Amino acid sequence: MKSYLNYVKNVLLILASAFLFFIIILGAFSVMIYDKSFYYTEYSKNGVYSQLSTNRTYATSFASNVTDNVLDYFKGKSDLKYFSVDEQAHMHDVKFVISALNFIYYSSSIFFILIFIILYYIIKKEKINFVDTISKILIFGGGAALGFLIIVFLWSVFSFETLFLLMHLVFFPQGNWMFPAESLLITLFPEQFFFDIALRIFIYAIIQAIIFLAIGLWFRKQVNIGKRYRK
Repeated sequence: MKSYLNYVKNVLLILASAFLFFIIILGAFSVMIYDKSFYYTEYSKNGVYSQLSTNRTYATSFASNVTDNVLDYFKGKSDLKYFSVDEQAHMHDVKFVISALNFIYYSSSIFFILIFIILYYIIKKEKINFVDTISKILIFGGGAALGFLIIVFLWSVFSFETLFLLMHLVFFPQGNWMFPAESLLITLFPEQFFFDIALRIFIYAIIQAIIFLAIGLWFRKQVNIGKRYRK
């Protein structure tokens, strides 16, 4: 019976670490994708308003309306307006990818909490083993996420165009993601926009990974101290 419980505990530990990995990686993405203030900052930075119209008031209002429409579309609250048929087709694919990533994020969060509760009831009589297991989850999940993020972060810094192309080939294999420079989609969201949002997501996610890893290491230290004390 004890060996069976150890097997279950180890399986749950691996699953929880994997779920924590996805929580860290996708959490910042789920927040940033709906951050309107970031969009407006990018519009000013990338000269979007001046490209839309010489009338700044009109350009600001138009960009705001388009942004609200796009974000409501991603949330399933509105049909897409303003864009051409080809642009709408691509945005439909973008919405699918965002929905899939959000589903993975929220599902991982739910399963992570459930596993945490199950582990507590499996080994609640041995508090030091429970803390030891949680420390391993935080270390494995946080460490794996940190390593992955650092690799992708460095890749984006030194060769973002290659990473940008690869991501589009993976997520949009149908090839409907290339548009002329004067299109509304490219005007609002040039490559610099994606570089900046990716950078922001990486920074937020790396901070989260470091926090989880640090907490896991601290728990691990307390477990070792407790084991020495018991001896």
